[in-house]
Amino acid sequence: MSELLEAIAQGDGDVRGCVFVGEDLSGENLGHVEFEDCTFDGCVLASARMERPSFERCTLTGCDLGNIAGNTGFWRDSRASECRLVGADLHKSVLVRTRFTGCNLSYVGLAESKLERVSFTNCNLREASLSQLRLRSRLLLEGCDLTRAEIFQTRLAGVDLTSCNIAGIRMSDTFRELRDATVGIDQLPDLAGLLGVKLR
Repeated sequence: MSELLEAIAQGDGDVRGCVFVGEDLSGENLGHVEFEDCTFDGCVLASARMERPSFERCTLTGCDLGNIAGNTGFWRDSRASECRLVGADLHKSVLVRTRFTGCNLSYVGLAESKLERVSFTNCNLREASLSQLRLRSRLLLEGCDLTRAEIFQTRLAGVDLTSCNIAGIRMSDTFRELRDATVGIDQLPDLAGLLGVKLR
């Protein structure tokens, strides 16, 4: 049995203060798990299933969480760096003071989640589902690719998008999602395309 599975079994889903390196739990059904003060380095949890997972004060580096089923989860004071979360199902989750850096989150499902002091830096969010997010504080998006991402009913007021690629971003016909957001002059052609107008 892997160290991670053993820790989950021994703690009845409650795992604290552990370091996991190179664990491979692809496709495993982990049930309800709560991780506190844990470090994950190069672990593979692709297509794993978790019920209301909790990551509190955790660090994930170079991990593969692609297509993971982890909706209605809780992330607080955690960091994910250079991780793969392609197609991860995290909808209706709560994320507080959590940072994603250099992560591939294309096609990630975060719809209907609550975010407070969350940042995405140099992340791939292409075609991500970011609709109906409840932002309790300003969301930080820096150097991210938001190509064709869905932001229906997510108000990005006060969010600086100048360093992001917003080509083909999808929103409501009223474009209210971008009201009071900051965009750069070089991004106007992308927005003009959405509005159906031509720039001269």
